[in-house]
Amino acid sequence: MRQLILAISGAGGIFLLAGATRNRGWPLADQICVQGAVLCDNPGWVLVTLAALLFVATIQSIAKT
Repeated sequence: MRQLILAISGAGGIFLLAGATRNRGWPLADQICVQGAVLCDNPGWVLVTLAALLFVATIQSIAKT
């Protein structure tokens, strides 16, 4: 579960940065936003998913004890 949370955190950061620097001379940001336009326009979706996974991981760790 930790690896999934870290991967989604990284993806969220990448899409936040790409969305903020789109059309400002960064070809990599433009390419990322072409591939994932929905996530560049709404990076909050990634953060909501991350929050939900953190909640589930917290509940799982509480249930194990």
